[in-house]
Amino acid sequence: MRLIASMLAATALLVGCGGEEQAPETLQEVPVAAAPQKDGEGSVTAMAGPYYYAQTWDNGKRLTVCANDLTVHRSNGSTCTLTRGQTFTVYSGGSEWVPGHAWGNCNLDGQVQNGWFC
Repeated sequence: MRLIASMLAATALLVGCGGEEQAPETLQEVPVAAAPQKDGEGSVTAMAGPYYYAQTWDNGKRLTVCANDLTVHRSNGSTCTLTRGQTFTVYSGGSEWVPGHAWGNCNLDGQVQNGWFC
């Protein structure tokens, strides 16, 4: 039943008001990001966030966090959380993890997952 209904809807879109057939509009596929997958240690191995991805030309820039929460990881294993609107100075962009300085309620050096900046 669904198949028949979808075929009727598709046919109706191709036929104009006067009964003549019209060419379908060109469809463009929207790129879809792969869902993050975690390995055994909990780090993300797939594509990072859906927002701006810091590149090498962003080194030294202070970028605004677009994510609701962005965890800053320190080399000693401790973490801190930046919230939307706080900033992060990029030391070395272009990879899945970005080292830099977290401002706001953290005020410390660490690294964050890339792809969560405005």
